[in-house]
Amino acid sequence: MPVPATDRPPAAGSALSTHLDSRTAATEIAHVLHDEVGTGCAMAVVFASFHHTAALREAVDTIRQTIDPRTVMAVSTEAVLGADHECETGPGMSAIAMHMPGARLRPWVTTLEQPLPLDDPSALAARIGVGDDFRAAIVVGEPFSAKMTNILPALSTCGGGRPVPVFGGMASGASQPGHNLLLLDDDEVRAGAIGVSLCGDIDVDVVVSQGSRSIGEPIAVTALEANVITELGGRAPMQILKEVAETLDEPDRELLNRGLLIGVALDESKSHLGRGDFLIRNVIALNPKDGSMAVGEVPRLGQLIQFHIRDAITADEDLRLLLDAQMMSERPFAGLLFTCNGRGRRLFPEPDHDVSVVRERLGPLPLAGFFAAGEIGPIGSRSFLHGHTAVLGLLRKRAVNG
Repeated sequence: MPVPATDRPPAAGSALSTHLDSRTAATEIAHVLHDEVGTGCAMAVVFASFHHTAALREAVDTIRQTIDPRTVMAVSTEAVLGADHECETGPGMSAIAMHMPGARLRPWVTTLEQPLPLDDPSALAARIGVGDDFRAAIVVGEPFSAKMTNILPALSTCGGGRPVPVFGGMASGASQPGHNLLLLDDDEVRAGAIGVSLCGDIDVDVVVSQGSRSIGEPIAVTALEANVITELGGRAPMQILKEVAETLDEPDRELLNRGLLIGVALDESKSHLGRGDFLIRNVIALNPKDGSMAVGEVPRLGQLIQFHIRDAITADEDLRLLLDAQMMSERPFAGLLFTCNGRGRRLFPEPDHDVSVVRERLGPLPLAGFFAAGEIGPIGSRSFLHGHTAVLGLLRKRAVNG
């Protein structure tokens, strides 16, 4: 059954603890959240590094007993972030509690025993609460068992033409099956995914920063076999790539040597393709014998692609530009940030990069999140599983004319 809404104004509080003892960390967080939002909030979301996996249920119960959220979601992770800090090493627990007046929350799970009806759009929409007032779904998956390549297309299209934005990330607390832990209210999931659909009197905007920069020009796929592109514009992809590389300066050539990406255009009808119009995917292999290119996506014949590169400067610029657009809207009351475990200090020279940029652009926003093993967010009208991406869900009071 849907979780009832609260009667309070929109508000949120977030807290972060680096204490190794799970009970102590949860108690510290619970007290901060209680001071900031009191009791009886609509939802709490808890992210805990793998140090706390064994005691995650007890930690969540401590927080529930203190602030009494109507629904609670939790996940074990490699590392967490919150407030103004990215806790990349050592133990960390981060949480956010949100009052959302007029909002309806629909928690749901998908497991081997309780699978989503992916082949039945109307049943799927009913299961996750898609209706006229659906806004977005927060989803966390277990990377060894949740088949997001099947789940996300079904979720994105179950609205019968109505957008069904999905955002979240993949648990990163363990490197083998059965050791990640997802909690949703009283459900415990070690294989599958959990989700909470946000409906009603709330606005949700999702920022998806893929952090890459295009090189060359868009060109159509003219021959392919599954995910292997054999011709671009009637020519071998490696020949096109060689010509693009010759136009680059030395720093960009170095980036190209470190890792080649492609952007797959999702709407070729646009007169100009730019930031946010491409789904960024890795180039898996180049075959010098025939000049073909294997990519981490299955494009369609005639689809436009463009080569891309990525570095810290580009990733920083991309996130800032996307957040600049968000500054034009009403200030959000809460944020959930799912950033790649390949970002942080593995990409940027300074610590706390993503949270610092978010707070610089949007102010002292209550914020919580984690370093994910894959990030979920919409590009165009569909949601995808990404890599090396920062996905930020921003919750706002529903606009009067919304």
